[in-house]
Amino acid sequence: MPFEQLLAEAGYGGEANHRLCREELKADNLIPAKKRCPVQVTATTPLRQKMAIRLGPPGKEVDQATYRQCWRAEAVMSVVKRRCGDALIARVEATPRIQALLRGLAYNLQRLVRLQLTP
Repeated sequence: MPFEQLLAEAGYGGEANHRLCREELKADNLIPAKKRCPVQVTATTPLRQKMAIRLGPPGKEVDQATYRQCWRAEAVMSVVKRRCGDALIARVEATPRIQALLRGLAYNLQRLVRLQLTP
């Protein structure tokens, strides 16, 4: 499935991840540039510098508002990990993907049942 835009936390803000999103996946990405030592230096590579400008204090309001929605995905992932565990036990190459999709399906079904039961 193609992506239009990918969001990630600052821990994934390396130049290699920015290049992967842009060049291979052909998707816009919003990954904040993590501050390095010394504190004055935020980003030294081209794609990380662009991200620092887009998500920084003056930045683009649309990009900042979009990035602030990451908490929703984080909350869902946290619930799924609590309910199903955080490790996939499948060993064959294609099976972990199927297992992850089934976990997502199970979560969605649980949510649907819970929403229908509440008045």
